[in-house]
Amino acid sequence: MDGWHFGEEQTCWRDIRRELICFDGYLDGERYVFAVSQIALNDYYETDDTLDDAENNYLNNYKHVESIATRFASEYEANDEPPHYFIDSDSFNEFA
Repeated sequence: MDGWHFGEEQTCWRDIRRELICFDGYLDGERYVFAVSQIALNDYYETDDTLDDAENNYLNNYKHVESIATRFASEYEANDEPPHYFIDSDSFNEFA
């Protein structure tokens, strides 16, 4: 799935209830929401398990996270409802 675009700015938002960091990706002009678990980001980047650390891990490594998201999206079909792609720890490590 080449052609993914994630924007010029590293913008994300938190889903506090589900402990996710979310960000938009665009393919052929269509918006998709990616969600990465707090645990996935914090375990991979070896930081404390807080949502603040997960957000900082995304912001400090967004190009790497986006490349993982691109590879993940090439292997899995999008969900009908957001988040269209949910990346847990196992998937994050698999595509890292």
